[in-house]
Amino acid sequence: MSNVGPVKATRENLYTADRTGTSIELYDNRDRLVRDQWVKIMKLRIVREKLEECYHSQSVNHMQNCRALVERYLNDLPKARMGGRPPTLYKKEPQAPPPDPAYILAEAQEYLKEKDFKGALEKFDELCALPVQSPLPLLSRATCRLQLSQYEGVLEDCNKVLKFLNSDLTGHEEEGCTTVHSLALLRMAKAYKELGRLDEAKSALMRRNVVEHKLGRTTNDEGEDENVEEKQKAAEEWKEKGNKEFKNENWSAALDCYRNGLSYDMYSVKLHSNACMALINLKRWAQALKHAEQCIALEPNWVKGYYMKGRILSNESKLEQAQQVLQKAAQMEPRNKQIKGLLEEVNSRVEYVESRLRRRKPKEQQEKTAEDSGTEQAVEDVDSDEDYCQDGTCSPKTVKVRVTRKDIMNIIVDLCAAMVGVAMVWWFVRQEA
Repeated sequence: MSNVGPVKATRENLYTADRTGTSIELYDNRDRLVRDQWVKIMKLRIVREKLEECYHSQSVNHMQNCRALVERYLNDLPKARMGGRPPTLYKKEPQAPPPDPAYILAEAQEYLKEKDFKGALEKFDELCALPVQSPLPLLSRATCRLQLSQYEGVLEDCNKVLKFLNSDLTGHEEEGCTTVHSLALLRMAKAYKELGRLDEAKSALMRRNVVEHKLGRTTNDEGEDENVEEKQKAAEEWKEKGNKEFKNENWSAALDCYRNGLSYDMYSVKLHSNACMALINLKRWAQALKHAEQCIALEPNWVKGYYMKGRILSNESKLEQAQQVLQKAAQMEPRNKQIKGLLEEVNSRVEYVESRLRRRKPKEQQEKTAEDSGTEQAVEDVDSDEDYCQDGTCSPKTVKVRVTRKDIMNIIVDLCAAMVGVAMVWWFVRQEA
């Protein structure tokens, strides 16, 4: 095969050119790269064939010749590019080393020293984009977002922090926070307050106090540490006494025991819950509602608090509020039979009230029409408990509206005329006398 002009590289002509030792002028650089890869493949095939011949050969000289040929091909293999740049398709590009978290943290601290919270936030974003193994970058980013009034972002970061295990934290003792969770809850309380969600802010602060209280790190006015273990023990004893009274259905005595326990441990969810149940049995709904709300504030994920609140609101006939609370409880525990039963009861009561309102509108409209027209109208007495039943069907009892506005005006005119007549008669009698 002799030298020819530019041709398109194909498997056939490349194979022939390589086997015969001739050369062809390739069409472009892309074909040159194709030829380069094809030459590599062909040389590797020849190496494999020669190795097979060496394996099956019985002649020592032939084996030596095959070995020399294989070595030559292997030596020539890296030079098969023929001066062209190798394609990057088969070669992995080198990747940049991952950023050093310590270096990013140092830059963020420099921004914080200069009160540049926006620059610090960008660095903390880089830190949080890395595989996070610590809640501290998230907590620091929440602090920056709080300074920049990004309150929704603060809540998102603090909720992520609460998913980590709680650990000690230094440098925030002035804020009353000695752990990661307590500082995150404090940041959440500030964000909720700025967003106008005061109930949730109060709940977050209460949860922060519970975290510090359980660790025995709250202090009294004199600055001395409280003996938390002894107080919790006393609260537990009062709770046991209250439970005994509760089983005997001595609701008032049980309530007194639970309140005595709360005087030792005001953050005990169980004591608030038991006091709430005692008040429900005593039908003291307003006080029971306060204890139920305390349970929700202390343990937002505890479904019993929502159940008790829904039950209280239902007994107070605040059906729409009870429906909302119980729906939230049902989302938390869809298989809870008590919640499902109470929610179905509230839903049925809501439907009944709505149906009564729908039936009352036609009555009011008919009464208004009767008053305007001055004619007698038959109106359904929807407020009456007596129904008219005939042939297995019942319908609301109807009454005749006999007094209209015109009748009332006529009666008033007659009364006025009578009074004027009486006055005139009395005047004439006095004159004659």
